[in-house]
Amino acid sequence: MRRRPLILLAVVGILGWSVARALPPGSSPTLQGLAAARKLRWGTAVTNEQLKDPGLRRLVTSQSGLIVPESELKWDGVEAAPGRFDFSAPDRLLAFAREHGLAMRGHTLLWHEQLPAWVKALPAADLDKALATYIRTVVGHYRGQLPSWDVVNEPIADDGTGLRRSLWLERLGPDYIARALTLAHQSDPAAALVINEYGLEGDDAKTAAKRRSFLALLRQLRDRGVPLNAVGLQAHLYANGSGPTTFRTLPTFLRELAALNLDIYVTELDVNDRELPAAIPERDRAVAAVYTAFLAAVLPEPRLKLITSWGLSDRTTWLNAFLPRADGLPQRPLPFDENNQAKPATLAIMAALDKP
Repeated sequence: MRRRPLILLAVVGILGWSVARALPPGSSPTLQGLAAARKLRWGTAVTNEQLKDPGLRRLVTSQSGLIVPESELKWDGVEAAPGRFDFSAPDRLLAFAREHGLAMRGHTLLWHEQLPAWVKALPAADLDKALATYIRTVVGHYRGQLPSWDVVNEPIADDGTGLRRSLWLERLGPDYIARALTLAHQSDPAAALVINEYGLEGDDAKTAAKRRSFLALLRQLRDRGVPLNAVGLQAHLYANGSGPTTFRTLPTFLRELAALNLDIYVTELDVNDRELPAAIPERDRAVAAVYTAFLAAVLPEPRLKLITSWGLSDRTTWLNAFLPRADGLPQRPLPFDENNQAKPATLAIMAALDKP
C-alpha cells in the first residue's frame, strides 16, 4: 500500500469508525472539520510566497477554515514610507481566502518588531499621530472583512515584571495599549479585538510571573471600559524542556481569563524540537505528546474560539530560520510533514479534537 492509504487507516483507527461514517463518501477527517464539530475554527498562518506551492495550497484549503498573514500585515510592509500604504500583498491573501471559503484574521497592528525605520525615529508626538493614522487606515481598509485583529502584540516583558520596555512604552507611556484598542474599535466596531502574547502556557515560575502581569493589564483595561474581546495565547511550545512542555496550571489560568469576559484564541501554535535527538521517530513522538497535553488543557475551556497553527507543513516553519537545530536538520514542529503528509502530530491533534 502507498503511504497515504496507510496514514488514512491510522487516522480512522485513532478517531474511530463513528467519525468516518459521519464524513461524506470518499473524504477523510480534517482539522477544520473536527474543530467545527466542537464549534471551533482551525486556522493557519500563510504567506503569498508559500501559497505558490500547489501542494501547500491544497493542504491549507482542505485542512483550515481560516488563514492569518504571517508577515503581510506588519507595519514595515504596509507603510514602508510615511503615508504610502500598500495593501497589495494582504489583499492577495484575502482574495485567496474568499476564493476558498476561508476567513482571514488581522495580524498585527502594534508590535515592537518589524517597524519601518522612519517610525522608530519619530518623537513622541509624531509617533502618536503615526499610530493613529496607521490603525485608522489599515483597519478602515478592511472594515467589515476581517472578523478579528491582533491589535497589540507581545506587550508584557519577557521576565514578567510588567510592560515591555518597547519604544511604544518609552515614548507614549502605558496608555498606548488602550489607545490602540480604542482606535481599532472606532475603525471597525464589528471586529473582535485581541491582545496577543507568548510565554503564558507552561508551569514554571517565569510563566507564572508573566501571567500575573498580563492579568493585571487586562483588569486595568476592563476597569476602564477599553474595548477588548479576546486574548491570544501564541502557544509556541517545546518538546525539550526549554519552554512549555507541561500544562497543569493552564486550565486555571484560562478560567481567570474567561472570568474577565474574554474569549480565548490559540494564535501561533507549534512545537519546537531543536534539542531533541536527530531520530525522526523519537522526535515525532515527543512533538505529538506535547500537542496531546496542550490540547487536553485548552479544549475543555468554553471560551476557546479558535486554534491557529503557525503554518501547517514543516517546510514552512519559521523555526528553521530563527531557532535552528544545532545539527542542521530541519525541525518538525507543525501538524504535517515537509511533504504535506500526515504524521504522529496529525493523529494526536485529530484525536484530541475528536475526544468528547
